[in-house]
Amino acid sequence: MAPRLTAVILFGGAALVSVAALPQQDEMKRLTTAFDAVLAGMAYVGAGLCFLGIVWAGFLLMAEGAEGEGRSRARNAVVMAVVGLAVVLLAKGIAAGVVGRIIEVLP
Repeated sequence: MAPRLTAVILFGGAALVSVAALPQQDEMKRLTTAFDAVLAGMAYVGAGLCFLGIVWAGFLLMAEGAEGEGRSRARNAVVMAVVGLAVVLLAKGIAAGVVGRIIEVLP
């Protein structure tokens, strides 16, 4: 009987502590706003880097000619720039879905 009573008291205390440890709504809103601002900044930087990557690929194509290794290097630069932009925008989209409760993380 004593071990059961001890377990009930301990589990009840743990439940009360975990409920008290839930973040406040204002704090949660500040965190999601800050997280969204960081991801928006990353999206802007990613778009700028994608533009620079495509310009660099054009420079490679003009400098090394349309034949041979220069063409494949330019094509790879464009593909990598676009894939990088897609990854950054996908991260922003997933985060927006989680914050907007479109994608349910925890019940």
